[in-house]
Amino acid sequence: MGHAVCSASGSHRWLNCTRSARLEITFDETESSVAAEGTAAHALCEHKLRKALKIRSKKPVSQFDSDEMDEYTDGYVTFVLEVLAQVKQRCKDPIVLIEQKLDLSCYVPEGSGTCDTMIVGDGILHIFDFKYGQGIVVEAEDNPQMKLYAL
Repeated sequence: MGHAVCSASGSHRWLNCTRSARLEITFDETESSVAAEGTAAHALCEHKLRKALKIRSKKPVSQFDSDEMDEYTDGYVTFVLEVLAQVKQRCKDPIVLIEQKLDLSCYVPEGSGTCDTMIVGDGILHIFDFKYGQGIVVEAEDNPQMKLYAL
């Protein structure tokens, strides 16, 4: 899956302005330093979670490595592991999916996304999306990205 025209992470935009999805693809893909830092933080989350679950992983190296990033990514992994421990109390073999690519095209034409972590156990789906950045608050409640991942 390449870059989605209607990405789940951009759903807050294209659900409110449908034409923005097509307009956005006319611009060159560039990554700001803020976005690059977020990408580095996500890679570190993935690595730390894989290591905690005893899955082989090579630690990513980034120019953005910092104590602050370590603290936030540690918090993310701790939270995921706490939820996993709760799920294991009800289900002996939950499924943990990390950086799971999702095809949403049956709901949204040309739609897809990548969920940071999903835990499936005992008929319950837990969705985790790490947010790392400044200035833009992303609410968990009534979040369109999370709703698409839940589909």
